[in-house]
Amino acid sequence: MKRHWIIEKENPKLKEKLSRSLGISPISAQILISRGIKDETEAESFLKSGLFDLPSPYLLKGMDIAIERIKRAIEGREKIAIYGDYDVDGVTATALFYTFLKNLGSDITYYNPDRLKEGYGINIDAIRKLKIQGVSLIISGDCGITAHKEIEEAKKIGIDFIVTDHHKPPEMIPKAVAVLNPHQIGCPYPGKEIAGVGVIFNLVVALRRSLRDSGFFKKEEPNLGDYLDLVALGTIADCASLTNVNRIFAKEGMKRMSNPRRPGIAALKEVSGVGGEVNSYDVGFKLGPRINAGGRLQSAGVAVELLISNDLERARGLARILNNENSKRQRIEEEIFSDAISQIEGNPRFLESKSLVLSSPNWHPGVIGIVASRIVERYRRPTVLIAIGEDGIGKGSGRSVEGINLYESLCECREPLEQFGGHELAAGISIREEKIDEFRDRFEMAVSKRDGDFIKLKIDCALDLADITDSIVSELDLIAPFGIGNPEPVFLSKSVDVISHRLFKNKHLSLRLKQKGSVFDAIWFNIREPIIVPDQIDIVFIPEINIWNGKRKIRLKIKDIDW
Repeated sequence: MKRHWIIEKENPKLKEKLSRSLGISPISAQILISRGIKDETEAESFLKSGLFDLPSPYLLKGMDIAIERIKRAIEGREKIAIYGDYDVDGVTATALFYTFLKNLGSDITYYNPDRLKEGYGINIDAIRKLKIQGVSLIISGDCGITAHKEIEEAKKIGIDFIVTDHHKPPEMIPKAVAVLNPHQIGCPYPGKEIAGVGVIFNLVVALRRSLRDSGFFKKEEPNLGDYLDLVALGTIADCASLTNVNRIFAKEGMKRMSNPRRPGIAALKEVSGVGGEVNSYDVGFKLGPRINAGGRLQSAGVAVELLISNDLERARGLARILNNENSKRQRIEEEIFSDAISQIEGNPRFLESKSLVLSSPNWHPGVIGIVASRIVERYRRPTVLIAIGEDGIGKGSGRSVEGINLYESLCECREPLEQFGGHELAAGISIREEKIDEFRDRFEMAVSKRDGDFIKLKIDCALDLADITDSIVSELDLIAPFGIGNPEPVFLSKSVDVISHRLFKNKHLSLRLKQKGSVFDAIWFNIREPIIVPDQIDIVFIPEINIWNGKRKIRLKIKDIDW
């Protein structure tokens, strides 16, 4: 499916004004405009916002009630549990809240369910286990917004519940002591994009403020900046939109990850081969997957232990375990990916559809989400992969593309589903095997109604290769961190001469390009199929600094070509 190139509209007057007032190049000014910046105030906020610009945590509906209940538990020496999801968002939320309360001297424990044995979310057996341990208050992290029955059961055995979550809430909110979720009706918190760990961080900020006001801290109070590494890790790895509040979380958190004080982050960087400064690519594709690996294949406990550890040598041992699990996950992922590609390429219906729903009894349910992301990247359409269990129940993971709200699409397909939940770009489902064909048809109808961007390639502006300089590429860092909601700047250059090209590893295309005397190396990763490259092409690309054998030079990362 060929992509349509959409070049963002230029605004010459605003571009000149932003360039002059902010001291940036016209190219950077145009990138800001293409991100919806309408004036100098918005542009300055985008580039310079920091921790002091974060909204008050008390804007989260239910925060006052949650704080009072937690303070009562701390003062009464009650045993508190943080119940987190098994993915990176849930693991970082767990580690953050556990560490904060542990440092206060509170009686705190944590629980993360086993993905394969217990599944997603709160479960009654886990609540009963925590009751036996003496827990009287549970705070969920990145889950719980649909746990009506489980929270009612907790009440019956004497456990109070505070739900912190960021997934789209159902019509009925659980009857917990308090529910913190920016998406619930009547919540004025402006940072709707925050991940589960972002909600927990807001809870900790409000709790510290309330404890300070009541004279709790006799000595130095906790520095909450030390927890921003976890917030950035969970936010970026959960593919949350890196805009507004999350942009601040990601920027400030990655600063701290670049020179980590947390032994677990230092050890994680070592096994991931990440040295020095950390960017969103490192978090999303190197650090995050290793944290996720434990929860995908076995238990998230090792990942939590890594992030709460105070001992560097112990952290290194735990990081090596996660690294090995990640290698195992990668092998499983390749097998599933290959099988999924065979299903797609072998079925004309799949190739012609606007969505993909694939299933197999041979797939690992903990890995299909990653494969779904790769399928979306390759075929540019919403995808749901379903691993069918021995009991005939399929566990599915869905990923979507910009412009197609996955959660809303699933709401239209709810009838054949046992359960579902998630957000705009990622979701999970549970379905009986015999209902998969019906779901596939309904999902295709739901996706077809939406005018998505899955065959569109948005371009910030056109420029000549001669305009690409070290200073311009370095200046693009001002617009970082890049990710969902704030993609890497994409440019178009026309009539570029191809000096040479070669395919390596049967999937990557290396090119040497020239335009009006300017010569650059270029790389097009993971092309779908071998192509015949003509002598002159139009290219859509991202300029990047590539360091190879100690040499630093600009390389063009190709997104698409035409001639």
